Amino acid sequence: MESFFATLKKEKLYRINTAKMTVEQVKKIIFRYVMIYYNRKRISTVNPGGWPPTVFREKSAVACTAA
Repeated sequence: MESFFATLKKEKLYRINTAKMTVEQVKKIIFRYVMIYYNRKRISTVNPGGWPPTVFREKSAVACTAA
């Protein structure tokens, strides 16, 4: 979890001025980062092929049902 939060801060929060935003705006930015980029688009070195976590799960589910 510490690694995730460090990545979130480095890649998103430190690049924008959150001091002048409302809490709701910051929550929205974090939600979009996690749900759209972090889970669906980023390259992951843990999964074979470098698939993002969501894509890897979808491909694994298809492979399990096909077998």
